[in-house]
Amino acid sequence: CFNAVNSLCYFKTKMCSYSILIKITLLLFVVHHVLAENICDKYLRELAQKQSLFVQCSTLHSVPVRLCIGCEGQFTEMQVLYSDMREEKNCTEKFFDKDRINIVSTTQSILTGLWTKAYCDDCFANNSDASKNSDIFDTKRIKLEDCLRENKGKECVLCLTDYLDLNGFYDGLDKNNTGKVCYDMQDSMNRTRSHWSKDLNCCHREFDMLLFLITCGIVVLLPLLFYSSTYALTKRQERYHDILTEEPRYNAPSTSAMASSSVADLPSTSSTATCPRVPSKKNIINIEEYTSSDDDDEYAEATTTKIRNKMA
Repeated sequence: CFNAVNSLCYFKTKMCSYSILIKITLLLFVVHHVLAENICDKYLRELAQKQSLFVQCSTLHSVPVRLCIGCEGQFTEMQVLYSDMREEKNCTEKFFDKDRINIVSTTQSILTGLWTKAYCDDCFANNSDASKNSDIFDTKRIKLEDCLRENKGKECVLCLTDYLDLNGFYDGLDKNNTGKVCYDMQDSMNRTRSHWSKDLNCCHREFDMLLFLITCGIVVLLPLLFYSSTYALTKRQERYHDILTEEPRYNAPSTSAMASSSVADLPSTSSTATCPRVPSKKNIINIEEYTSSDDDDEYAEATTTKIRNKMA
């Protein structure tokens, strides 16, 4: 009996221990789930705050553009928090790819696209040359601004060297990067060029008077040559047309020759003639070579004289 009681007590104790372990496990699971949900909600609130700060910074640094330099910290914090949120499994299942709009990912993509579109990574590239170029550009820009501020009224002469130095450096940078230069530098260079050429009126373009006169002469002569050549060609065609229309009258056969040819072409009345008579080649040649009457000779001579006068 004693052994049976001990076994029963041992069994109950063991079952009680298992029950306690199960309850503790369930409790830990619930706590972990609750904490995970709280962490995801915390991440979401913090991400919204970081995104808001980056948008505010971007707007405040829009004119002149200092997005890359002025908002680097806000962008980095936003990116780190978004990456942590994506790595959390519970947060991924809760906030990402749950609907068609996918607001969290879409909002982050828009803000990241703004940073990428401005080529801001070029300002903070790991390449030492990129960082060095940014520092060199800022140094040259500040030097030019100091020169412009200290030489009011004489900027075009005294600050020309500094301007050409800055402009040449930027052109080389733009060529090497195929246009993908940090937008902070792009905007700064564009404003510097506009101020130099429009506000200070230091960009004087040389005007070639000789080239202008040659161009004007060509523009004026082209219509004259066209119309004169057209007029000469038209007159030449009219002259040839008059000659061609009068030659048939000169070479036309006389009335008597035409009558003779008509009589010769009449069909025969003999029994052997069953079809119209076809004039022979000899008759045709005789008709063409037949000489007209005296009146026709006078007319032909007058026509020949007229044609010669026109050709002369």
